[in-house]
Amino acid sequence: MEEILTTYFELTCEGDELDVQGYLTGLVMLPAPQRDLLAQVINELLDSTGSLVDGAHYSNQEATSSSGYSDYLRELALSPDGYDFAAPPAGDHSTTSAGTSPEVATSTGAGCEGVDSAGVDEIEFRRLHALHESGLLETGAEERFDRITRQARDLFGVSSASIALITEDAQVIKSVVGPLGQDLPRNLSLCATTIKHNRTLVIPDAAVDPEWRHHPLVAGGPEVRFYAGHPLCTAGGWRIGTLCLMDDRPRTFTQEDVQTLRRLAAQVQVEIWV
Repeated sequence: MEEILTTYFELTCEGDELDVQGYLTGLVMLPAPQRDLLAQVINELLDSTGSLVDGAHYSNQEATSSSGYSDYLRELALSPDGYDFAAPPAGDHSTTSAGTSPEVATSTGAGCEGVDSAGVDEIEFRRLHALHESGLLETGAEERFDRITRQARDLFGVSSASIALITEDAQVIKSVVGPLGQDLPRNLSLCATTIKHNRTLVIPDAAVDPEWRHHPLVAGGPEVRFYAGHPLCTAGGWRIGTLCLMDDRPRTFTQEDVQTLRRLAAQVQVEIWV
């Protein structure tokens, strides 16, 4: 990652480093010229090392043809905007949908459709292994994460923002600012639903959402009305938790808001990888 970023910023002053890191981890979309330059940097670095791994794709066929690396790129199924955002991060085996998941979901509880129970058990075992290997469960609250949750709450003006880790049977709060956000059994956790897909889950008004209005956190307890969460991944791509926003009042959440939340999630991931 460091060599890619160093080479990229030697060639251009465009883009923010966190945005570029977020793009490389599948969290943020960049303009086509920046994507193509990053792809060229990655492919040249791979070429210089003689690596046989798949190269980085360009934004369109014209850029691919002029890159000099078109013969080394596997065929890619593109989304309607001409870019593949459906593919999970590298190493992520926690989803089985191929090219159908949108970037944003508005209340979905789908699991691992099409995978037998043995496959699901193996996937969850590896996810939990990645979570425990991260060391995050043993270190308690950390200012580096609290700083981001404070920023998230202030940016969106919600009552609470938190970072939650999803264990085998529980939601463990790594960082929280505000009254909403606590350790919970996994079956009560909204964030446990969020990690099932590599996309942002937004619930504008849980009280009127058929899927969520009877949930214990909505119908009783803290009476959550608004929720927005984005998965957090290990460097290997395993979804181990979320950065989420919650409020006791309904809220609208624009596409720009989604992108801002994804950028903040990218900051959390950088901290996790460090």
